[in-house]
Amino acid sequence: MPDASRPNSAAYHWPLTPGLILAIVVGAALGALGRETLGWLVNGPEPHSFPLGTLGANLSGAFLLGLFATYLDRLIRNEFFRPFWEIGFVRSFTTLSTFSLEAVRMVEAQAWGNFLPYVAISVLGGLLLVFLGERLGTTLGIKSGHDVDIETMGRVEREL
Repeated sequence: MPDASRPNSAAYHWPLTPGLILAIVVGAALGALGRETLGWLVNGPEPHSFPLGTLGANLSGAFLLGLFATYLDRLIRNEFFRPFWEIGFVRSFTTLSTFSLEAVRMVEAQAWGNFLPYVAISVLGGLLLVFLGERLGTTLGIKSGHDVDIETMGRVEREL
C-alpha cells in the first residue's frame, strides 16, 4: 500500500504495471549477476577469508544509490529508470544477506581479524558513501542549473 508521507518512495509506483515489473526484474537480475561475478572474481575461496567482492559491491552500491537519488533521477525522466537502476540493479547488487552470511562464517571460523574490519567498513563505509553520493548528486545538480530539491535530498534517508 502506498505511504502518503513518502511521495517519492518506491511505494509511489504502485500499482506495479507490467513495464515497471519488467524494469525491476531485469535490473535485479543484472545487479545480482554483477554482485556474484564480482564476488567470484575477488573473494577468497575460504569461508573466513575477507569478502572484498561483497564489500566492493555494497560500498559502490551505497554511493550509486545516493547519487541516483539526488542527481540522476532529475536528469533522466523516464518512468522505468528508477525501477530499473535503483530498485532493481542497485538494491540487488548490494546485499545485506550476503554480508550477514559472510560475517557469520567469519565468526564461526573465529576469524576476528577479518570479521571486525569487514563489519566496520561495511556499515560505516556504506553510510558515508550514501552521504557522499547524495552530496555529489546535489553538487552536480546545482552546477548544471537545477534547483536544490530538499524533498529529493531527503528521500534516501527516509527509504533507508
